Formats: sequence, structure tokens, C-alpha cells
Amino acid sequence: MSSDILLDLENVNVGLVRHDREVPLVRDATFRVRRGEIVCLVGESGSGKSVTARTIMGLTQLDRRMRVGGAARFDGTDLFGLGAEAMRRLRGRDLSMVFQEPLSSLDPVYTVRSQLTEGLRRRERLSPRAETARMLEALTEVGIVDGARVLRSYPHQLSGGMCQRVMIAMALLARPALLIADEPTTALDVTIQAQILELIDGLRRETDMSVLLVTHDMGVAADLADRVAVMYAGRVVEDAEPLPVFAGPGHPYTASLLGSIPPMSGRRPVRLPTIGGSVPDPSALPSGCAFHPRCAQADERCAQQDPALERHDGGAVACWHPARLTEAPAAEGALR
Repeated sequence: MSSDILLDLENVNVGLVRHDREVPLVRDATFRVRRGEIVCLVGESGSGKSVTARTIMGLTQLDRRMRVGGAARFDGTDLFGLGAEAMRRLRGRDLSMVFQEPLSSLDPVYTVRSQLTEGLRRRERLSPRAETARMLEALTEVGIVDGARVLRSYPHQLSGGMCQRVMIAMALLARPALLIADEPTTALDVTIQAQILELIDGLRRETDMSVLLVTHDMGVAADLADRVAVMYAGRVVEDAEPLPVFAGPGHPYTASLLGSIPPMSGRRPVRLPTIGGSVPDPSALPSGCAFHPRCAQADERCAQQDPALERHDGGAVACWHPARLTEAPAAEGALR
């Protein structure tokens, strides 16, 4: 593996054992994150993005009902082969994660100071005064102006948006090698969203931190990503640099996502384009390509055979018809 690749996922599978059968939640997920790179993992709710992120952190494996396979290497280390104690040493220091639900992620019986201190001490030991200064600096970075009060507070005394900022500050305190951010700005207003994303981007440029950003916002991916990985029904169906993805997506699902974005200029459509149907239930996946029931280009082969993720035009696409699609230029314009 090239030394510039920090995270390498190859054919990662995650299944939930239920009633003597295994329900596939993630299927052969394959992508890489290089050092200093932002990779955006995009797709509809239920496509397997969060499960993939939690599996990288070793959290999915804590549930005995889950079965994990494939390979995940972090800086050359096999994550799936690590013991529980070795994985705990990586979390919060080399690997950090911002979760979607801050109120369920922060411990309700400890103050913010206690929880930030734990994260900070995973990286370095400072004097009490220096620790306080560092924590106040981290809270200021995420837009919290009354940091002293917040440090004394318990999570239930803060709003959801404030708790989300605390979670982001906690994840960034140790300056991890890889930050996994699962919809990190969902609970924040637009101004703070931009500030947080700018902070994350600035830190990765300053410290060579890598970022795996889970999002459904294609505009965020267009602005920040060095690479975009598109997931559908537990699989990565497209993986490429942003320009090819937005200028001419190789997978019809990617094109459909882009086509659903409201135009920011020009005449608005009478009806906003949508993707018919919904993401399939993992316990009842269709035969062949999982997207074929919703795809206008699907043929008999699509309904019978699931395509492999293969390289095309500098990226990778899992499609029997990976031609660049005509809908893409209009979708690209919608992002501007």
C-alpha cells in the first residue's frame, strides 16, 4: 500500500444477524483516504454511510449481532485484527469521530470540562491552566463565545446545536490523523455550518489531517472534497474526484442525486426532479444492481447481475452502463 494512503477499505461487509439470517448493511465497500485529503461519503439516508463510519471506528463490532468482514487498514494497521484495548488507544487520539446525535453521544453525568479533558489527555499532558486555555481555545474555534460557562455545564443544560459544537471541539482537540465527521453540521445554523466546515478544512491543511466527511449535501461535497464516494444500498457505486463526478457522473444514481438539486439561478422548474421509489430494505434487496428498479437506463442484465466496482476515466463506477450522462451539466450548474 502506498505510504500516502492513510485509510484503505477493501470489500468491507457488515451484516446484522437476525432470526437466523444475516441482513447485509454494508456490501463490499471499497475506497481510500489519503493523507491530508477530504473524502466525502454521500448518499441517501439508509445507504450505509454511518454504519461504514462506525465500523472504521470499531464501534459496530461491539454489538455481538453484527458480522464484519473484508479489510480496513489504517496507516498500515489492520483495524479489524486489533484487540479491544489497542482499538481504544487509537480512538480519540489517531481516530476521532463526530456523531450525528450529540445528546446521545455526550455523557449526561459529566460536565463538558470532564469530557473535553479526557479527549485532550489522549494526545498530551498539560498543566491545569494550560488545559483550560486549550479547551477554551477549542470551544472558541467552533463558535462558542462563553466557553467558561459551557465548561461548567452538563449536556442537558445546552442546546442541541451547542452540544454539536462541543462534540466537534472534542474530536479536534487531539488533532487526530483521521477525523470521521458524520453529518457534523446538521444541528447548526447556516452561518455556523460554514464556520465549522472552514475550520475543519483549515486544520487539515495546517496539520495534514485526513477527513472522511459523511454528508447528503452535494454542495458541501463540491466545495470541500478531494474525492467523492457515492453509496447506495450499502455499496460504493462511484468514487472519483469532484470535477468528474459533478461534470459528468458515471453512475445513474449519482446523476439522479445531482438532478434533484434545485437550481440556484435561471428559471425554476415547475416540478423538482426526484428519484422514484426509495432505498431498498437491506433484508429484501432486489436481484442484480440494487438501483435498477429506480433506474431509467436499466435493462435485463442490470436486473440479473450486480456490477463490480471498476475503474473508468480516472474514477471507479459500479454500473453496466457507465457512460457520462447528459443530466450532469445542468446539475453542476445548480450547485453554483
